[in-house]
Amino acid sequence: MLKGRPVRLVDATTVKEPGKTGGQWRLHYSLRLPTLECDHFELTPAKGKNTGERLGRFVLQAGEVVLADAGYSHPPGIAAVVRQNADVCVRLNPASLPLLNEQGRPFPLLRRIKTLQRAGQKAAWPVWVQSGDQRIAGRVCGVRLSDEAIRRAQRKLTLKQQQGKSAATPETREYANYILVFTTLPAQQATTRQVLECYRLRWQIELTFNPQISQSG
Repeated sequence: MLKGRPVRLVDATTVKEPGKTGGQWRLHYSLRLPTLECDHFELTPAKGKNTGERLGRFVLQAGEVVLADAGYSHPPGIAAVVRQNADVCVRLNPASLPLLNEQGRPFPLLRRIKTLQRAGQKAAWPVWVQSGDQRIAGRVCGVRLSDEAIRRAQRKLTLKQQQGKSAATPETREYANYILVFTTLPAQQATTRQVLECYRLRWQIELTFNPQISQSG
């Protein structure tokens, strides 16, 4: 799919020591495709400085493609990947990854994605990310979800709002209708469809690693 380039999946999860007084820790790890070999394993406290999900904690090889969920959607992390001559496909969190147009002004993401009106309709737009003095070129690749997937996503937002976990604003409800992925992969190396299909591979880290964590706890 990506012309033989190595692919790495990254994630983090919280684990708890056995017993009522057991402490909580955050486990940061990465897996390689297609072998699903774990090549990075780091344990930090669950809370505190430098304990969150960030791409900068991973040492990458030039040419690698990193797949990550929205928790890693931050300008410093994107910059850390690019500095190592690697590329990233990350689920976009518009709140934590501000996007700019070519002139350096805020990119009108909501207006653009509303043009995707049919289930399965795809599009991509060139965008830029600013991290300090570093300006990074990329693309947002988007696809509109099916009607049933949209209903499930909206119900999930409503439930979180009822539980007091988050506020379902009109913007978040609109974003929930799509899969949005930010990537630094050039268009000549990966089409919009290929980027979205590549990101779907990230679920391998959920399906293969998290069950091992729950069994070991």
